[in-house]
Amino acid sequence: MGQHPTDAGWLPDWDGQVYAANTAHHRRYDGRFLASLPLAPSHRVLDLGCGAGDLTATIAASVPEGHVVGLEPQPSLLAEARSRALPNQSFVEAPAQRLATAVDGPFDVVYSQSVLHWVPWADHPSILRQCRDVLRPGGALRIECGGGDNVREVVQFLDDVARSIAGPSAPSAPWTFAHAGAYLDLVLDCGFTVDNGFVHTVAQRRPFDRQSVLGWLMSQAVQAYEIDLALEQRATFRAEVANRVDELRRADGSYDLGFVRLDLLAFRP
Repeated sequence: MGQHPTDAGWLPDWDGQVYAANTAHHRRYDGRFLASLPLAPSHRVLDLGCGAGDLTATIAASVPEGHVVGLEPQPSLLAEARSRALPNQSFVEAPAQRLATAVDGPFDVVYSQSVLHWVPWADHPSILRQCRDVLRPGGALRIECGGGDNVREVVQFLDDVARSIAGPSAPSAPWTFAHAGAYLDLVLDCGFTVDNGFVHTVAQRRPFDRQSVLGWLMSQAVQAYEIDLALEQRATFRAEVANRVDELRRADGSYDLGFVRLDLLAFRP
């Protein structure tokens, strides 16, 4: 597994088909996300980091007279998203850090699910301001991503595996798991209002068995560490994750994981 360069830095080189085959744990919670996504049939919508496009197509079906633009920097994920797209969808290959120059606004809704924890904290203010710039007045920003102490068991496990291979110079998880209070301040500072909205974190115990937790780790998590591992260490890292995965097994025999989601709905005044 390699890396994909963008003008916003380096991204994991995900395999779109493998990634799409391991998103069921996200899709299980889509109902809550969609219930608070203010959509009308004619809305123009931006999906910030559309990934493999399974949720994007669901949103497009909810705006049959509108249009959904999927923004995604990773070519393999974009190819997967295009393969399942509805007629009222289009796509742009670009990172979130330059969304305002990559897409043509205005949009009624900008949303992002399970993406922004991959973005360095220093880039979040610019991204939120660009979201505001491409929204029409009164438009909605809906974000869900990892927050708080998200997947703390996995972070500890992968940190330890990385140290066993790379020693003191081993990478640690690069994800940005922000807390609700800090993100509320940021959202308000970037010109949004949360009147009739919210900024909070939600803790979930997501169900996994041995096969599904390995599928998730290999398709979406180990890549976070491979960015900073030497090329010759990556195969060993993956093998060790597979060999030691039973360390994630709970006393009840499951491999269920603790997910914490930063969840927000804000509006451009």
